[in-house]
Amino acid sequence: MSLFSARSAKAQMRDFNTMVGVVGGTNLGGTVKQFITQPGALDLLVYRRWKGTVAALLYEHHFDIREFRGLEWYVGAGGHYGMWRQPNGEPPWVYKIDQDYNAFGVDAIVGLEYNFNRSNFYLGLYWKPAYNFPDFTDFWGDEAAFTLRYSL
Repeated sequence: MSLFSARSAKAQMRDFNTMVGVVGGTNLGGTVKQFITQPGALDLLVYRRWKGTVAALLYEHHFDIREFRGLEWYVGAGGHYGMWRQPNGEPPWVYKIDQDYNAFGVDAIVGLEYNFNRSNFYLGLYWKPAYNFPDFTDFWGDEAAFTLRYSL
């Protein structure tokens, strides 16, 4: 390994482990991302959707886009659990909510994240398709959102 390679590898290493932020798009909520390895992170998303509350825990593997300084993409998977309480909930799979609904399932995620001039602020965009079990077996392919995160 040359001296140049060692310097560039060190320059791209993270000097933080945790990010907190907000999520907005088809959902609205918050996020906490904890890096557990250099490229790997656990991402907890808690958000409102269809007047209910959903929590998703995902593992994400990050990859640098070397041609664009500060930009990286990630891919991952995990699971979610959602709750809709009558009479306020509006899940799309029921005509009229007359009982409480809970749904859980598996998720995939793919996204981009951009760091502003080596600051603590990151702007991201993701697409997170999901599949529900058992009562509401259905594919949710429309979930996409922007994130604004701050590294601690």
